[in-house]
Amino acid sequence: MDFFHRMLDKLDWAIAGLLGAVAAAWWHRDDLVNRKAWAVFIFSGAVCAHYLTGLVSAYFEIDEPRSVAGVGFLLGTFGGSLIAAITRAIKTADLWALIRQRFGGGGP
Repeated sequence: MDFFHRMLDKLDWAIAGLLGAVAAAWWHRDDLVNRKAWAVFIFSGAVCAHYLTGLVSAYFEIDEPRSVAGVGFLLGTFGGSLIAAITRAIKTADLWALIRQRFGGGGP
């Protein structure tokens, strides 16, 4: 039981981010067309929160645990949205035309 308690202490920012991503997923439901898209959105929000909450909290000198959990929630919300926007931009980009334009080989 002590193992689970220690694991929960290490994942508290990820859990806050997970809840933030779940809350943000409601507004992105038009972009999330299947279960895989939902899972990636929520997982990316939790991962962003887990790895960036300490960094952002230290930068803004936030020390109170409840405030740090709020930062994790917000990072989960915006992290899922950010990854969804990056994925959408990559899918709509014409990378082959960009490569031809950059390195030549496409005519005058």
